[in-house]
Amino acid sequence: MINILNYYLWNLFLPLLIILGGFITYRTLRLINSISKKDKTKWKLSKVKSSLSISLASKVGTGAIIGVLAAMWKTSDNGVGGESIVLWVVIGMFALVPLTYSEVLFSQITMKTPRAFIDYNINKRAGFIYTICLVILYSFGFVGFQLTGIQSVVKIFFKQNFNYEFTQSELLFYIVIPLIVVVSLVVITKNHKLFINTLGSMVSIIILFYVVFFISFVFLTIKFIPQYIHLIWKDFISFKSASVGIPAGLIIGFQRIIQISETSLGTSALASSNAENSPRREALLQTISTIITIFIAVVITSYVFSYGRYNLGNVSLSESGFERIAGYLASVASVTGNFGLWVIIIFFILSGLTTVLGSFHFLNMTMHIGENKKIIFYISLITLSGILSISNFDVIFDAADLLMFIVGLVNIMAMFIFVIKNINNFKVK
Repeated sequence: MINILNYYLWNLFLPLLIILGGFITYRTLRLINSISKKDKTKWKLSKVKSSLSISLASKVGTGAIIGVLAAMWKTSDNGVGGESIVLWVVIGMFALVPLTYSEVLFSQITMKTPRAFIDYNINKRAGFIYTICLVILYSFGFVGFQLTGIQSVVKIFFKQNFNYEFTQSELLFYIVIPLIVVVSLVVITKNHKLFINTLGSMVSIIILFYVVFFISFVFLTIKFIPQYIHLIWKDFISFKSASVGIPAGLIIGFQRIIQISETSLGTSALASSNAENSPRREALLQTISTIITIFIAVVITSYVFSYGRYNLGNVSLSESGFERIAGYLASVASVTGNFGLWVIIIFFILSGLTTVLGSFHFLNMTMHIGENKKIIFYISLITLSGILSISNFDVIFDAADLLMFIVGLVNIMAMFIFVIKNINNFKVK
């Protein structure tokens, strides 16, 4: 049911998103000098590093890899093809990435959080809907991606090293519930900010190792690059159309850009709420972060998986999310050995925990209810997500796509109203 609803809503939403996004970008570029001043001071490495590390740590994660592998399956013909998602994402970036710049710039010059921005430009009811959907998207949808990834790497590790396979009930009682208990204790004791900052720093370091791993992987498989490019193009020109003639790959590409980089969702503006840079610089840094995030997620994931798929006998594009992740790890291990495998495993676990705790941070910043009610709501969402991540991950995936549609539509409508109606109220003197 949710899948069918997603299908028709995204078919209608995508043309609107492209038109509104283009208009918002046009108005931003035209009026930028009247709403913000050019920063003539020198760039400070510490401020740049702080902004990029916070943004990358919150965006680059397990869910990005899982999302790209799922997108490859969705754009494939029952497991054949799927590499064209790379090109569809590149096309989608031209429409969506500039929105990150506008989103952050508007938040900075108005000094409003995304919810306050929506309250101001539309109404408080829209702001309430945005907040509820964003919180559920993060604490249920994105947390579900992370928990699925953590479960998968633990299952694969135990199977390969101890020849032991977890049952669904064992996954629930030995992995998911202990994780939820630990996270709940961190939140209840109000230590989530300390843990997020610590994990964020660790994720920033592991991202560097992740890039080193990929450079090594490419160097060792350099002969595969021409075939990889050919596979992308071959799959791209044989695309399937959706109900209104829009390529299905473009719809899936837009969904994955929003899921991976969170552009149009307002989270980049939330991440910049305590920015030390000028509005223009902060907007530019968040845009750069978005591009880096998409590259890390889409290019690295698709290349590594595609190499294993066409060079190893035990890697295939399966409907099973677990088998896709297992194939990805098998490809990593076959080329870079234990170094690459441990980098990916640590990356999955650290980035997963960062997102799980980070979802409470967003809930805490956007929901105007009592502290205890926030904690109860959060724990309820991550518990439900944890249970479904074991038995019915597709529900989480489809729900996330639907919630991204609602959150993105409300936020983009607020930006559209702002650039045609209220932007002149914030001209610099």
